[in-house]
Amino acid sequence: MPTEDSICRQFSVFFIYVTLFTAFFTAQGRQSQETLDLHQIIWGEANTNRAYFDKSTPRNITSVVGQKTSLPCKVVSLDKKNVSWIRKRDLHILTVGVSTYTSDDRFQVYHPEDSNEWHLQINSVNFKDSGAYECQVSTSPKISLPVLLSVEVQQARIIGPKELYIEKGSTIKLTCVVNAHADTVGNVRWFRDTTELDYDSTRGGISLEIEKTPLKTTSKLFLTKATKKDSGNYTCGPDHADHAIVFVHVVSGK
Repeated sequence: MPTEDSICRQFSVFFIYVTLFTAFFTAQGRQSQETLDLHQIIWGEANTNRAYFDKSTPRNITSVVGQKTSLPCKVVSLDKKNVSWIRKRDLHILTVGVSTYTSDDRFQVYHPEDSNEWHLQINSVNFKDSGAYECQVSTSPKISLPVLLSVEVQQARIIGPKELYIEKGSTIKLTCVVNAHADTVGNVRWFRDTTELDYDSTRGGISLEIEKTPLKTTSKLFLTKATKKDSGNYTCGPDHADHAIVFVHVVSGK
């Protein structure tokens, strides 16, 4: 027959199991809720006196390492409420209003006076900046808009196949596109095999065109009157981006 001490021990073990079981599933529930909340949008209600988000706001932003990027947030009917930006991975408050609450001075808010724009700007983004951010408004209840930032490496791409066959005497035309502005990629140089092309060489007929936009840099290489000596590996080599290579074969015509 079980003694009083054995009954007490059995009850204690049972209580510990129940406590651990409850704690485990409570934690799992919180984790699932946090994952759900990561992408949850609370827009607010239009056509009311309360603040709400402009639903045309993009929520997926792609940037390139080293670039300045902006995470958009437009709040309508803000009145005297505060707008804050939160980094979701550590719940760090980055900004409140136009004030910055982080020691990382790359973060700041872009808010033209009397506008509904409260964009979070990040100077010189890096891979660690990837992830979810949240624009919040201090209404009751709070409204929130998550924005996902993806950061890519700067890289060059030569348009067309990896091997080109050019007829002798014609013009070699190569176009290289870098997914960043020239201010961040530096100079874009062209090489044949391991030698940088000299646009003032005695060969002549070598020219370059550069086009710059806020999102990309395009370098176009031209070599007129191609000869078999122009065959080889051509490399588009930005100073601060991954290079791209194409092999050019100069062949005799029929």
